[in-house]
Amino acid sequence: MKKLAVGLLDFGVRTDSMNSLVRVNDLLDYAGQAEQLGFSRFWLSEHHIPSHRQSWGCPTILLPLLAGMTSRIRLGVAGVLLGIHQPYHVAGQYKMLSNLFPGRIDLGLASGNVRPSIAELATGLAGLNLSQAFEQNLSKLFFCLRQEEEMLGLGTVLPPYKGALPTPWALTTNMGRSVQRALDYRMNLSRSIFHTAADLAFRRDELLAFKEAYFARYQEHPQTNLVITGAVHHTTAQAKAAVNFSENGYNYNVVGTPAQFYETVLQYQEDYGYDEIIIHNVALEPHDRTVALELWSELFDLPSTVAQPVAALA
Repeated sequence: MKKLAVGLLDFGVRTDSMNSLVRVNDLLDYAGQAEQLGFSRFWLSEHHIPSHRQSWGCPTILLPLLAGMTSRIRLGVAGVLLGIHQPYHVAGQYKMLSNLFPGRIDLGLASGNVRPSIAELATGLAGLNLSQAFEQNLSKLFFCLRQEEEMLGLGTVLPPYKGALPTPWALTTNMGRSVQRALDYRMNLSRSIFHTAADLAFRRDELLAFKEAYFARYQEHPQTNLVITGAVHHTTAQAKAAVNFSENGYNYNVVGTPAQFYETVLQYQEDYGYDEIIIHNVALEPHDRTVALELWSELFDLPSTVAQPVAALA
């Protein structure tokens, strides 16, 4: 079995005692710890919700700050809700980031919904069909990124000319239309099984078919990962105490000891067939989140640059 790469997804959720700016400060520390402990990538979610403690809406603005404070770990948004963004601006922002921080910027694209009032504020359009807008904007985005000569003919350049492009990811909770979209637009594939509406069927054969079709079309292998929600601590009681189980919108895939987490994730790798796992850490307190990073780094033998405690497998 191929060794797992392990990345992180952050929703900006922390203990209620932390306001939004304190949470952002904690995020910076957390990302630095993740890099030192050998995690493969660090993704931020985009959400537009009515919470006084919401850490961010669209987190793209945080990427250069995170990238400037780290040197190796890949960074990105998972995902940009492209239905409410102008593709020209998204393309320009992420292309510039990809050249300021070469080989480190991921562009995750999601067709998630927002409230109609938010969609109208973001786009100036009332009654917007978000699904249709996403498909249209996706085509425009890749035109802006990949058709530089045509863009020049239209009278513009997205600097730097002939520069590096961000690594695109299609985000999905199932193996339906999103897989074909990833193939058609030459995107890597990230599948979540922690959203409450996610399809939990393994569909390993469909993933293999996607990989084969992708290689046949582009002569390169796509990257794929599986996204889960979890928390780990030295004991099951400590792991459960670290989590607020009242959070809506997602399942808790595994909350428990290092042994429980390790066995579950290896089984996921066997059943689903992905070579990388992305963990949404649902522990709320900074100390508990740090403990989780240390335990995961040890468990999965990540390429850490700092000394770590030995994780107990019981």
